[in-house]
Amino acid sequence: MFICAGKSESFSFAQPIGIGLIDTAINLSNLCGREVVDLLVFVGTAGAYNPHISPLEIFISTQATQIEASYTDSQSYTPIDNHIDSQAIVPYETFSAVINSSNYIHTDPNFAKKMCHANILLENMEFFSVLKVAQVFQIPCYGIFCITNHCNKQAHQDFLSRHAQAKEKLEDFIRKNYPL
Repeated sequence: MFICAGKSESFSFAQPIGIGLIDTAINLSNLCGREVVDLLVFVGTAGAYNPHISPLEIFISTQATQIEASYTDSQSYTPIDNHIDSQAIVPYETFSAVINSSNYIHTDPNFAKKMCHANILLENMEFFSVLKVAQVFQIPCYGIFCITNHCNKQAHQDFLSRHAQAKEKLEDFIRKNYPL
C-alpha cells in the first residue's frame, strides 16, 4: 500500500495519512487496524541536511530518527528509542539515507552539520511515525523521497519553488518502477 502525507502532498496512487508525527501515527494506526496491509511504502518530499545533496534526487529509506535540535546541543534527553530500522527489502536501487522526523522544519545550518556528522542526511515530518506504526503492526515498510530543499534559512522558499517538480519526479519514479 502506498501512503503519503496528503493535502498539498497527495498522489493519485497513495492513501493520505496526515501531516506531522501525531496525525500520521493516529491515521495510519486506524488504517492498519481496518485493512489487511502487507507492505507500506511512504512517498514524500524531504529536506537535505547535507549541502552536497542535489535538489530533486530520489532516496529510499528504511531508517528514521526523531531528534530535535535541543538534543544535538545537549539541552535535552529522551527516554524513548529515537531510531527505527524496518529492515524491509527495498526492490529498487537508489540512494539510501537515514531520515529524521520532527513537527518542525529545521533551518539552522549548524544543526544540519551535526545531523550529517551523525550520518543522518534528510528530514521528513512523517517518516518516523510511519515506521513506528509499521513496527507495531509488524508490516514491512520503507519510504521513497525526493529532495526539495536544504535545511538552511532558505528552506521554505526552496521547498515551495521545487515542490511541484519533486512531486512530479516521485510520481514518475513510482509509475516507472511499480505496477499500479
